[in-house]
Amino acid sequence: MQYETMHEGSNAVLRVDLQRGEKFKAEAGAMVAKSQHLSIKGHMWGGVFGAFKRSFLGGESFFFQEITATTGDGDIIIAPSVPGDIKILPLRNSEDYYIQNGCMLAGLGDIEMDTRVQKLTAGVFSGAGFFVLHVRGHGEVAVAAFGAIMEIPIPAGKEYIVDNGHVVAWSGDLEYQIVKAGANWISSFTSGEGLACKFTGPGKVWIQTRNPKGFGAWVRRFVPSRG
Repeated sequence: MQYETMHEGSNAVLRVDLQRGEKFKAEAGAMVAKSQHLSIKGHMWGGVFGAFKRSFLGGESFFFQEITATTGDGDIIIAPSVPGDIKILPLRNSEDYYIQNGCMLAGLGDIEMDTRVQKLTAGVFSGAGFFVLHVRGHGEVAVAAFGAIMEIPIPAGKEYIVDNGHVVAWSGDLEYQIVKAGANWISSFTSGEGLACKFTGPGKVWIQTRNPKGFGAWVRRFVPSRG
């Protein structure tokens, strides 16, 4: 299996080349185009219970696509539903990642995915809700974002604060908690920043340069309300 991110930036797509018999899983509806030797079917990743928990609790699709090179070698192009970049995160040995709802694009290789509950105080206030996706295994995982994706290494013992609407994923060795973005609650909310995620290293966090909820609020300003 070979893959390549094409048109990196706001129009990124992922091309995956498969040899006969190889397969991988992608977000439902992600296909842009494919060759004739590849077949696509709906797949409940993690079984019925895992799919239900991921969909009902984590806000993800109940079904993922399973793309298989059935009758010969072939290639497929997949893309996220929003304009933005794609980042490939490697999974080796004991590596694992936590992924924000809606940012999981594909699992390339022997990847296990589950829905994990966050701490109650974190889940109440973070844009991720009560649950995030947890992935581990051997291979690669493709994440997608709204805008560009930036990788931020955080050294051991150092802290880094990210607006909760800009978080895409973080490595499993990071510690995190929800904090005020400003000096106090009043300054946090009057500045429009509200709450943020504070990560403590060592580890990495990947962020998106645009906030989907913020963009939605901006668009609604120009949409006439009914009534």
